[in-house]
Amino acid sequence: MIGRLGLALVAVGLCAAADSPPEMTELVQRWSGLHDSAVQVILDDHSPQSAAVELTRLRTVVEPVDLPWLGQTVLYLEETLHDVPGAPRRQVLLRLSVDSQLRPQRIRVRQYTFKEPAQWRGLFADPQAQQALRRADVETLAGCDLLLSRDGEQFHGGTLGRACVFPPADPQRYVDYNLQVGEGVYWFRIRQFRFEDDGLVQESAGYNWPALHLARLYSCRIRWSASGQPADLAPLLTLALADQGGRADFSLPDGRSMRLILHSDDWPFDAADQALILILQDLAPGGATVRAWSPDAARQVSAAMKPMDARCGPSAPPANRSPAAMRD
Repeated sequence: MIGRLGLALVAVGLCAAADSPPEMTELVQRWSGLHDSAVQVILDDHSPQSAAVELTRLRTVVEPVDLPWLGQTVLYLEETLHDVPGAPRRQVLLRLSVDSQLRPQRIRVRQYTFKEPAQWRGLFADPQAQQALRRADVETLAGCDLLLSRDGEQFHGGTLGRACVFPPADPQRYVDYNLQVGEGVYWFRIRQFRFEDDGLVQESAGYNWPALHLARLYSCRIRWSASGQPADLAPLLTLALADQGGRADFSLPDGRSMRLILHSDDWPFDAADQALILILQDLAPGGATVRAWSPDAARQVSAAMKPMDARCGPSAPPANRSPAAMRD
């Protein structure tokens, strides 16, 4: 059964590749597969403390399916929580086509949802279900097309304007969705804005689950000032964090619970490429969040929140620099 299924999926992919423009064929190859993602809430007006919760780990399967009545190149996307693989939280059909009316030319991705999602779970692995699916079983997400462009070995793009609304039945917000797909890269960012004033009310970002075997270990020194004055900052403790999403929780002498998070090239949506990103969070409801960044070449990054600060540097210095030099 597994062998037949594998051959069927390969056949679908080869048919799409044979008839599709080269860029679309490559996008199908880059996008297809199993993606292991970490999702971080950056901002939520309705729940300010949600930005301080643990990362959500997602498992996303993307595979070509044979639905000629819908389009020549169609992908099925199924997204589940990593710890609950049997209960998809999102199922979408993605119809890919080249939009030649745009300059420069881009790939348009039309999204379709299922009226009865549970009935079509695991569609990519069920050729009989693909044959049974009909146009009446799905509905399009009006205004939520993704427009993707090739940039080197990756594809990136997203929705345009204010046409992708939420919730569809009673639109109060519009959604800005950005996606980046490449070899070993699956990054996305979702932002929701109010129609009335274009105010940002919710933002979250998804990126590759940290590959700890590629991570570097950093030492983060925490200083605390009992008086609240910067001149009185004194060493409090030292934490060890990996730079691919490493985190540590600690308490201040005044009883506050804090969290420190360190990112490098695993965090795609911040100030610069090849940067160190340090996030300092007060875990109290409504607590503040401070983000700081520095070029990766600087090898150090610091963040401050009265009455404390944090400074992180590599535990093992480069061969051409002494430990003393790293502390300067």
